[in-house]
Amino acid sequence: MVAIAALAPDAKAESRAVAVLGANLPQPGMSFDDARAIRLPNGQKLVCDSDSDKPKLDQPKYMDPPSNRGPVRIRRCAVFAPGDGDVWHLGQVPSLAGPARLWLVFVEQGIGGRFRLAQFSLWAKQDGWDKAAQALIAAQGPSTAGTDRFLSWQDDQYDTTMFIDEKYPDEFAVAVGDVRLRRLMKSPGSLLRPE
Repeated sequence: MVAIAALAPDAKAESRAVAVLGANLPQPGMSFDDARAIRLPNGQKLVCDSDSDKPKLDQPKYMDPPSNRGPVRIRRCAVFAPGDGDVWHLGQVPSLAGPARLWLVFVEQGIGGRFRLAQFSLWAKQDGWDKAAQALIAAQGPSTAGTDRFLSWQDDQYDTTMFIDEKYPDEFAVAVGDVRLRRLMKSPGSLLRPE
């Protein structure tokens, strides 16, 4: 592995958090095309706000851009599953915490560059909290900040947060971000559409 990293300057170590949460989950830093190729169960597919051929969604707002100006250098995606008729709904992927919804945010590197996975978010039922928390602590060490509803880890490559959102008290989320790519998301040049 060290030899491969030395030969490929863009090669990155896997996020331990994502590796612990489940097999075949996309890793932060992964290219958009590679993430689109992940195997999903039961006819599910990754749908992105940039897709011109999106299926009919039961909640179309899920794939609306955040504003009418929209970030053209950011792509938001989620796993959707076929439902009744031709309507699709949020799907679930297998994870350590049980079936979970998967959301991905990609950012473009450079003008006309490749899109890479900047942030991974997994949402699972709250009864999986203890199992996921114990596994993340075993893989990454003690949380750098923590309460009974919030845990956090950070190193030079990844920022991992596990939390319960008051809006969804029966669920919890694990968000794993690539520190460098998330900085690009906050860059003014990556957020506004040129007029």
